[in-house]
Amino acid sequence: MHKVLILGGSGLLGTAFIGELNRHSEYRVHATYFDIPLLLNYDRSYKMSIEDPDNLCGILDAVKPHSVVSCLRGDFNKQLALHARVAEYLRKTGGRLYFLSTVNVFDSDRRRPHDEGDAPDSCTDYGQYKIACEKSMTGILRENACILRLPQVWGAGAPRLNQLLRSLQNEERIVVYPKLFFNATTDVMVAKQLRYIMEHRLTGIFHLAAEDVVSHRDFYKGLITGLGFSQAEIKETLAEEGYFALASRRKGEFPGGLRLTNQAVIDYVAGVSARSAGSRR
Repeated sequence: MHKVLILGGSGLLGTAFIGELNRHSEYRVHATYFDIPLLLNYDRSYKMSIEDPDNLCGILDAVKPHSVVSCLRGDFNKQLALHARVAEYLRKTGGRLYFLSTVNVFDSDRRRPHDEGDAPDSCTDYGQYKIACEKSMTGILRENACILRLPQVWGAGAPRLNQLLRSLQNEERIVVYPKLFFNATTDVMVAKQLRYIMEHRLTGIFHLAAEDVVSHRDFYKGLITGLGFSQAEIKETLAEEGYFALASRRKGEFPGGLRLTNQAVIDYVAGVSARSAGSRR
């Protein structure tokens, strides 16, 4: 039995990871939460705050995980210290850490999409924090640290989807950027890709994003139409431009069912939104 501890299990991705891994009997899933209880048995669910790192040590000792998946949020410095503790624990046990990073590690250079071989360079606090975590984790764990860099992640209940729906329902103008190019992914796809990476013991850095790149304008127009708001008022602005996208040298390591396009993201989001709206009627 492979024991997995998910740090931050109540968020969008944490919830998707729990759902995906629980469908496979070879995994025993444990997870932490801060204020939203988890859909897990009480004996595998742990309340944890990044303000109390000793609490984390107790959870690690109780679970004795083979793998830890980090979906944590909160103060950057406290997260960095917490991740260092996790990495030191896993270094001693031979376990693996799957760390969720971001396209923001490349936000200093928007001239092109970036692949796994590019050196990160960020001009923002968020991107710099993620770079520091990546360096710390790989410095301690070497090949047992797996870095999963993500673009925008969409899914049922995603904060960005909820905000977009509120704006559309309130007939607010939606701002789009025709000269900004990016890609996206879904919570369920990242969860499936993570399980594949774990099962095949793949290592290193992965860019888990749609394989194509689209303009922010075209993506949002397609999504808004898919959500059933084709008459929404849309404003185009040139305030943002360049590329905010991930490319990948490693996409061939995944089977076809674990690769997607931005249109597939739009179709998925429109579908889960429609099902959610139907369930509320």
